[in-house]
Amino acid sequence: MIWAQLSPGDLSQVHINLEGLENCTQCHSAGEQIAPENCLACHTLLQQRIASAQGLHAGDEFRNCIDCHSDHHGRDFQLIYWKEGLENFDHKKTGYQLLGAHMSLDCRQCHQEKNISEPEVLLAKKKDLSRTFLGLETACLSCHVDEHRGQLGNDCQKCHNNDKWQSAPNFDHSKAAFRLTGKHRDLDCNQCHISIKDQQVPDGQSYTKYKNIAFAGCYSCHNDVHAGRFGQNCQSCHSTSGWANVKNMAGFDHSKTRYPLEGKHRALACESCHQPGKPRRGLAFTDCMDCHSDYHKGQFISDNSRGACAECHTVEGFSPSSFTVVDHTQTDFPLEGGHLAVPCVACHQQDVVAAGNSRSIIKVHNFKFTALSCQTCHQDPHFGEVEKFVLAGGCEHCHQVESWRQIGFDHSQTEFALRNKHAEIACLDCHQPVSQAGKSRNISFSKNNYTCESCHKDPHDGQFRKSIAGESIAELATDCTRCHDDRNWQPSGFDHDRDSGFKLEAAHENVACEKCHPAVIEAEKKVMIFKPLDMQCQSCHG
Repeated sequence: MIWAQLSPGDLSQVHINLEGLENCTQCHSAGEQIAPENCLACHTLLQQRIASAQGLHAGDEFRNCIDCHSDHHGRDFQLIYWKEGLENFDHKKTGYQLLGAHMSLDCRQCHQEKNISEPEVLLAKKKDLSRTFLGLETACLSCHVDEHRGQLGNDCQKCHNNDKWQSAPNFDHSKAAFRLTGKHRDLDCNQCHISIKDQQVPDGQSYTKYKNIAFAGCYSCHNDVHAGRFGQNCQSCHSTSGWANVKNMAGFDHSKTRYPLEGKHRALACESCHQPGKPRRGLAFTDCMDCHSDYHKGQFISDNSRGACAECHTVEGFSPSSFTVVDHTQTDFPLEGGHLAVPCVACHQQDVVAAGNSRSIIKVHNFKFTALSCQTCHQDPHFGEVEKFVLAGGCEHCHQVESWRQIGFDHSQTEFALRNKHAEIACLDCHQPVSQAGKSRNISFSKNNYTCESCHKDPHDGQFRKSIAGESIAELATDCTRCHDDRNWQPSGFDHDRDSGFKLEAAHENVACEKCHPAVIEAEKKVMIFKPLDMQCQSCHG
């Protein structure tokens, strides 16, 4: 009597073990409604799925259990409340959206005991396998029988979609081991992929064979109408565009002749060699020029050869040549250094050749040279100034084939040997480009004047110029070597007592040079005055 006054009604059959006053607090908190935590304390499978963000109950709108589940309505009451009705349930909220043919199925066509992947896990939690919605997987083969018996793997959607099993819109035969070309595209699948009875199932259900189908050659599917007379390489004459579309001559194997067709010759029409109206036998084929004209116009014809075309060319194509850099080392001009990077046509340029008459002019590449010196290909950038060195040892006297800029010239062979500081100077500091007749000319090497002033500006502004023996009085020069040498600019060779008219004695020995030799500005240039100077005492001391 007391229980009837306290309980709002009998619990459902699945919660019958919770009947009684002592069990109320397992679901109800004192003075409060049912908390989701109390439900999940028993429903641990759902607790695990929520924790891993899986399934319907992981969504925020389904966190409050009593929104969809209510009890105390009798033993046979269904505990699930479908807000919009079971038939209108949005399956996408479970994490698995129903598409295509799946949308028209009744729930229990999928949610049934045979499709549960691990029923023992649910049974351990006392779940009714005929009523639960848990335990299904999303893989196709978790619900469907593998119609291909493992031939094509487990990823069904590589070929199929959810609309219809019989069609395979995602399958592309061009990605299979045997690509369909020509007439093969028009065949029905079952003409190659036959049905096989599955002996492992009781009813012997048939399935289609997709793997281990022989296709090594046409003979795998087709009968050899030639009875083996031409071997098994049907493609040598036929193609998949049609049996009647025969290449060259139907069924003819040219390799059985004295001249097997190779390379570019295979693609020729028969009439290219076997011209209409002429015999097919007796054609000359010893040399290439039996059929081809001499592109090189006799440059390689000798007494023992009509061209020896195979030394440089193959039947795979006239260009590019098969003549390699290694082959070039056997010629009179082995390629070395920078020449290795030069394209063939840079040296073997086309020369104009008249053939037959003045109106028949052709251009051919030149392979025969009268000389192999540098000047044969290169212009003299020095305009004959270094001809004596070129005559003695060629351009290699100074340059290397690795690079034109690598200079190995010995300057001591000239009238001006480089020593000390001069040996550290770059060539272009002295040998600079010059202009001639308004045009820029290359670097000049000719030099007749080797005085210091020919390269250096006189910092003394002519104070030490004097006439040189044998020269006219108008031709003055400065003998810098009296004071300076090529080790450095300091006047290490100057002796004030010897080389001037004023000896430094006593206190004068410690006076800085600029005290007596002041610097003045002349023509916007600073110049130190050395002479003439007044050597009277009062000129400095007042």
